[in-house]
Amino acid sequence: MISKTRSFRDLRNPIRVLILLAAFVAAGGCSTSNTTGGVVVNHVNASGNSVPGWVTPSGGLHANSATMNYIANGGSSSCTECHGSDLAGGISRVSCFNAACHHDPIAGWVATSPTAQEHGVSAKKAPGSSGFASCQICHGNNFSGGGAQVSCTNNPNAACHGPAVASPHPPDWLLGDTYVHSNTDPANAPVCYQCHAYTGTANPNNPHVPPTPAPGGTAPGCFNGTMCHNQAGHPAGWAATSPAAQPHGDSAKATPGATAGYTYCQTCHGTGTNFSGGSSGVSCYTCHVPTANSPHASQWRTGDTYVHTTTATGNASACAFCHLNGANSPIAAPSPPAPGGTSPGCFNSTLCHGSGGVAHSVPYNDDSHYTVTSATFPGSCSACHDVSAPSAGPACQTCHVAASPLAAANCTSCHASAPNSGAPAGAAYPNIAGAHAAHIALDSAGSPVSCDTCHTGLGPSLLNLNHYNRAKSLVPPGDVAFPATYNAQSGASSFDNGAALSCSSVSCHGGQATPNWRTGALNVNTQCTSCHAIGAAQFNGPTSSNHSRSDHQVVCTICHNTTALAANHFTNLSTTTMEGPASATIGGAGTAITSWNPTTKSCDPACHGSETW
Repeated sequence: MISKTRSFRDLRNPIRVLILLAAFVAAGGCSTSNTTGGVVVNHVNASGNSVPGWVTPSGGLHANSATMNYIANGGSSSCTECHGSDLAGGISRVSCFNAACHHDPIAGWVATSPTAQEHGVSAKKAPGSSGFASCQICHGNNFSGGGAQVSCTNNPNAACHGPAVASPHPPDWLLGDTYVHSNTDPANAPVCYQCHAYTGTANPNNPHVPPTPAPGGTAPGCFNGTMCHNQAGHPAGWAATSPAAQPHGDSAKATPGATAGYTYCQTCHGTGTNFSGGSSGVSCYTCHVPTANSPHASQWRTGDTYVHTTTATGNASACAFCHLNGANSPIAAPSPPAPGGTSPGCFNSTLCHGSGGVAHSVPYNDDSHYTVTSATFPGSCSACHDVSAPSAGPACQTCHVAASPLAAANCTSCHASAPNSGAPAGAAYPNIAGAHAAHIALDSAGSPVSCDTCHTGLGPSLLNLNHYNRAKSLVPPGDVAFPATYNAQSGASSFDNGAALSCSSVSCHGGQATPNWRTGALNVNTQCTSCHAIGAAQFNGPTSSNHSRSDHQVVCTICHNTTALAANHFTNLSTTTMEGPASATIGGAGTAITSWNPTTKSCDPACHGSETW
């Protein structure tokens, strides 16, 4: 049987009629579409449908309208009029949290850490369809749950925003991980202000206490002293007086990332790639003029403290803003496209270098570099390089700090020393004397000692990229690497490049720790046990017969003649064998032995009677 549809006249219950009329009146409030200031305030037209484009698979008009309306209303949403205070339906009976809306259609909205989070990327954008305020509409003004009933601040999933954090952002928001805050649009600052306000009193969420608050009437901002930063929040010395090292320059020249590189500077100092001020209002051109008129220092191209050759090549795309297609570049327009559709690069002919810019690779770590002479320099190098003066390319003495590499050979163009020794003999890096002279002298004593002995792969016969990079940066101390030949019996040799500056497990020192290379000293005539430890643990440890007896633990020179030792003491150090017969050093001037019979291995009878060693 088919039921007859009732008309309004069939409704006899007055209470039911009043409820239905009230519903129509309320619905009528959602039935007049209009806009205010370009923002759609009411999206239901006279026919009861949403305005075109209100909801689309990619978000539609409603997302931007809801956010801007929420901000304009000081933190209250007009969406609740129709969708209910919890946005679960209300009189519209359309929940904002159904499967077709928030946020199921967006793949990866919440992913497993440390993967990029789509909801985080959206939150960090400028207010509109995205931004922190858009999160507040559903998750509450204080992010504690709101209509979505999902808290951003006390989520039991530690991979999200708690419980260790208890904030609407992840644990490493402050640092340099995937979720770092430094790429957040500053227009979100008023929301951050809820927790990071500077009110003149201590706030654990505001580590920066500016000397004065932001100018009167100024909205909370990232860089105006109201919250965490003031004057960009950079550390002391960020911009120093030339020619001192510039921490901001070192940061800019580093490999691009969350806290370094040109793109990091652009976050605050430029829109796109122009470095003209951006959100910080501080132009890089203000400092780098009038001689440079660029976002880098005046001597960026040549060989001073701020030379560009130490810049990570990953910054090339930012350089292309000024150095592309013949503009500030020796490569004439039009620049050939980068290979395989890759981005502009320093050495692929798109900017300044490459097959059309320089005739060698950079870094130029090749034998043809290290074999340049005064005769070949004019024809192959001088077009770009001068030995000491600024030129198109870095001056030779950017690396060869002690002398011209064309005149000073065998390491002496960097490591000034006595003629032809190759051993540093000065007081400043890369020419710190230390114990170099004493060790190089061992070469004439019968042991093959040279730069390569301790700087394997860095000496003159095996120059490599490590040495090249050390020469450019001039950061002490130098690299040390021993060949396996000098490993002690107890393990592989090594050098402590920190405060100790000492060797360990080196066979020629009996595997024992050495004195500090720069300040220590070792008297080989009196400090025998600094290298010779009694026992079988090391190659040079005396183990024969009575050496190990406790009543014979006396000064070595009672029996061993230091004059006789000198003849062979430092020969054959590159082997594990004894440097000449030890018996040849017993007795004589300075010892307590008046006679020694090497055949019977017996001493003065008055001392040991008929005993033999």
